Amino acid sequence: MRTAKYHHGVDIRINVDGRITTSEEAVVPALDRGFLFGDSVYEVFWWHKGALIQEREHLDRLEASARRLYMEIQASREEIVEAIQTTVRAAGGGPDDDAYVRLVVTRGAGPLGLDFAKTPRQSVVVVAAPANRPSDEDVQRGLRAALVDRLRLSAKALDPAAKTGNYLNNVLALHEAKLAGADDAIMLNARGQVTEATTANVYAIKDGALTTPPTDAGILKGTTRTRILALCEEAGIPAAEATLLPEALRAADEVFLSSSVRGILPVVSIDGQAVGSGAPGPLTLAIRERFEAAADAEAEAAQPA
Repeated sequence: MRTAKYHHGVDIRINVDGRITTSEEAVVPALDRGFLFGDSVYEVFWWHKGALIQEREHLDRLEASARRLYMEIQASREEIVEAIQTTVRAAGGGPDDDAYVRLVVTRGAGPLGLDFAKTPRQSVVVVAAPANRPSDEDVQRGLRAALVDRLRLSAKALDPAAKTGNYLNNVLALHEAKLAGADDAIMLNARGQVTEATTANVYAIKDGALTTPPTDAGILKGTTRTRILALCEEAGIPAAEATLLPEALRAADEVFLSSSVRGILPVVSIDGQAVGSGAPGPLTLAIRERFEAAADAEAEAAQPA
């Protein structure tokens, strides 16, 4: 198994509309709608060896999220990528480093009130921080998950397909999972179907075949999820988007979560009951190896000739 590399050269730096400071010095206007209402969209990137992994997919999703909020991103992609690169460099990120990058585009500051018609200029915030990717020990330990009572929001209320700053649904679900002694929550929709974890997509493996909930269950279409499905197809691993019920999740041989920076993390128990053998499964670990190798190849391909 690969050994996670920790680089201590990356500090936290925050870029608010072009002004880069430490986290203690960073400020946003008190009337910014992102602060007041969660009226913003965001993406979390994995900066890996000088490259933004799945950069295009993240920017595509940022723009799609904005459209769901009746926003059009004012900054160009080139301006956004330049802001990210400048911030990572200011944080000490070098060609061998991993970094966590959070890009937030708020609707901006305007008159106090819900109506956003008179909010002329959006605000762009970039946070660069240490990636803190899971070590081999973290992966072998795995995660304890809990199926919480709090439901995932309906698409008719606030579409989970939009990655917005309004994250209280997930915040409360995570807290309730921790109260139950778990590391993360897995949420159901109003139909009782599995959707996703608080910041990750969910996968179940049974008899060598992988299943992940479809987008219409009420999930974010993860960039890592898209890559995992493609990698499974390349490797000949049966993989499908299909309705996943709690009983099927509990009966799975293997369960894992995925997110952009953490990658793939095995789930070893659900509601205190072991998943499979209670240890990371072989297919989960094999898919993780393929994902990490794909990121390495993407970073290498992004380097100047």
